[in-house]
Amino acid sequence: MQFAFVIIIAISNLLGISYPEFTVHINQSPFPQDIFIHSTIGQTQHMAVLDSSLNLKWNIVSTRGKGWDFKVNHNDKLTYFRKPSNDWSPSGGGLFYVMDSNMNEVDTLACANNYKADYHDIQSTVEGGYILQAYAKQEIDMPQTEVIDSANVLIIQEFDEDNNLIMEWKNFEHMDIQDYAEELNLNSTYRNWMHGNSIEIDTDQNIILSNRAMSELIKFHRVSGELIWRFGGPMNDFTFINDPLNGPNRQHDARRLENGNLMIFDNGDQRQSPYTRITEYEIDEENLIATLVWEYSHPNGYVSLNQGCAQRLENGNTLICWGGVSGHGQIITEIDNSNQRVLEIEYPMGCHSYKVRKSDWSFSIDLIRADLNMDQNVDILDIIGNINFILSGDDPSPFHLYKLDLDYSGNVDVNDIVLLLNQII
Repeated sequence: MQFAFVIIIAISNLLGISYPEFTVHINQSPFPQDIFIHSTIGQTQHMAVLDSSLNLKWNIVSTRGKGWDFKVNHNDKLTYFRKPSNDWSPSGGGLFYVMDSNMNEVDTLACANNYKADYHDIQSTVEGGYILQAYAKQEIDMPQTEVIDSANVLIIQEFDEDNNLIMEWKNFEHMDIQDYAEELNLNSTYRNWMHGNSIEIDTDQNIILSNRAMSELIKFHRVSGELIWRFGGPMNDFTFINDPLNGPNRQHDARRLENGNLMIFDNGDQRQSPYTRITEYEIDEENLIATLVWEYSHPNGYVSLNQGCAQRLENGNTLICWGGVSGHGQIITEIDNSNQRVLEIEYPMGCHSYKVRKSDWSFSIDLIRADLNMDQNVDILDIIGNINFILSGDDPSPFHLYKLDLDYSGNVDVNDIVLLLNQII
């Protein structure tokens, strides 16, 4: 009796962080795939998978910055970013991790030449490598000022399957900051003229970058590095047809669709009349003509101040993460090809998600929490395994966080043993 009482008291004092409860506004037969989502609340990061019925299928909590850009990449592996600190400056980067279907972290990806990887996007290549982005500072002497200041250098690096650097592109080597002088704050000592937030390998194998700071997309040659075109912004090369707004404003997530069109999450938060939309353009690269063939804005008029993404699904539906909407937590919407909402969920205030994707990818091992040895039972052997892991002092992997972090604290400790013992009893 005394032992049982101690367990009850211990459990009552556990302060774990469970997955945030969301409100389902609409659920009318959306595309039947799992949702892969990263959410952040304060310093707590959630990597989660919701099944097609919106049940929580898999979830780990990290207080160590793990989880940004959580998605199924083109190599059929999960990739995600770990940010070791709360430094959000361009130099405050981190590392990307690759996880297989057994929850093993099979690779750690970093930038070369002492650059730190940026969290916004990672793309795997058909050759088995990866493309990352990073930032550095460079001193500049602009005629408009009397002092030498600094500005962002956006760096794109491509690695082969053995993590060898095979390509490096720097915007200062191919672009002139003077072209953007009218758009920059000349009174600032730091010129933020490059903010890369998506990387896309185009159908011709060249690279399309989204530069949110200047409201433009940049396409450059993957070998020579030379600019091919600029889409939108002050140096726009395109004639826009059927688009009274003439391209994007402060956009995210530029993606080439299977039909050859270009889809963009257009935040539009710095337009004279802020307006967020998802756009699809038919692109004539020879004549540099962009024809708007489809757009969607939320019927409630949500304006996305930051973040946001869109994914065209296999059945023609579009999955949308609305980013930072004032007065709301994260909102996720799925619309059909008639622009009718078939799914909408909303998270509580303070909960934000940068990227959301659907996929039919699944783990190949059982998802029974606490079953560390995966014998389909939760018993004393799992307690012994839990104790041994704690004594090892190892940093918890996604596998150990999922199996053993029963109080969702982001760590594996004695509280989890108490919960496990209680579960067995």
